[in-house]
Amino acid sequence: MTNYLSHFGLNESPFARNQHPKWIYLSPQNKEDLLKIRWTLGEYGGLALLRAGVGHGKSSLIEYMMSGWTKYLGWKCAKLQNTGSIGTPRALLAEIMAAFGLPTSSTSRKMVTDLETWLLEQSITNQPIVLFIDEAQSIGKPCLPILRDLLNLQTRERILLQIVLAGQLELDDKLKSFPALRSRIATSMTLEPLSLKEADAMLLHRFTVAGAQEPYRICSGSASRILFELSKGIPRDFITIADAAMKEAFLRGASQIVDAHVLACVRSLAGRHDFGDLSALETPKPRPASAADPRAFDAPFSAVAPARAA
Repeated sequence: MTNYLSHFGLNESPFARNQHPKWIYLSPQNKEDLLKIRWTLGEYGGLALLRAGVGHGKSSLIEYMMSGWTKYLGWKCAKLQNTGSIGTPRALLAEIMAAFGLPTSSTSRKMVTDLETWLLEQSITNQPIVLFIDEAQSIGKPCLPILRDLLNLQTRERILLQIVLAGQLELDDKLKSFPALRSRIATSMTLEPLSLKEADAMLLHRFTVAGAQEPYRICSGSASRILFELSKGIPRDFITIADAAMKEAFLRGASQIVDAHVLACVRSLAGRHDFGDLSALETPKPRPASAADPRAFDAPFSAVAPARAA
């Protein structure tokens, strides 16, 4: 175990960059939107849209949906993620076939026929087959008619293939150019930046998952507020700064992350991230927590316990 982790009573890094579902923090609005997507696809609605800005956790959310729907609902899920190289209908169909473990063919027509045959065979299980397309904004425009055609593969009772298009906000512009696909969207979800309360809850959730017995003691409330303000509520930036601040606190021999640690590390990160104007930020002197009140800081954490992704 890394020294700084044991110093804070953690079993692993709370700021891991992997997409393991255990790290997912879902806001109340996220939970509602995910339920709507699950209901829509479970009723064979066909097409769902997931929009998010850079660093908002879109890819992690896809992993969360795929693992949960497969494990707890028995759905068969597959994902396309290297979409930047998909510029032709045949390339798209080949990637889809490979994602479901099916053999590809030299012609698009043969692959569509083989895919339809397989989908019909799978339909006897009465469980949705879901295709996630991550970074969908990068797919070439000639591929959009193929997605429309795949949604037309259906029986009298259902659409055979459920599709989740997930992409950055410019995906909307691409869909506007092809109304025949855009009009098929049955439900949509947009990941917004976290609020201060949600950012607090995400931090506590990550500390708890990483093994902290008293997660609220690791970072002061005022330091958490600075983390939020600098990151503008964008999860990836929040995690990046928090990770650096925790290491800074360890190097200074501190038992808790405070304002000074956040501000000391953020200046070294400023060249790689846009944190706005840092000139107005003054580095305050760290002050210890009160032994009687571990939350005795300028801006304490919310009393709401972190929501776990279950």
